[in-house]
Amino acid sequence: MRWTAWRIPGWKDDERLRDFYQWAFLPDLIDDMAGRKAYVNDGSEHAQRLRTSLEYLLEQQPADADTWYSITGYSFSSEGELYGYLLEVYDYFYGTRAEPPFAPAP
Repeated sequence: MRWTAWRIPGWKDDERLRDFYQWAFLPDLIDDMAGRKAYVNDGSEHAQRLRTSLEYLLEQQPADADTWYSITGYSFSSEGELYGYLLEVYDYFYGTRAEPPFAPAP
């Protein structure tokens, strides 16, 4: 059975989580992660779900580039490029990265 976004922890229960992935990674918006940093660290239950979902994606690496495109509308050339970028996003939101990452050109 092919992996779907419905397996992301919190996806089924949190419309805001689905909205985050469907909007934050749109081609016109993907390079505005700086505008989302406070939002993902506001201490809310939703912010915790978002962190858990990113950790799941990075640990399991379940989505291929085509599936990611169907979820977000952003095209990565490979899974390595996709998960490399998600790792940079995670490090910016929760780690030591000072500057927001820029997505590779689709």
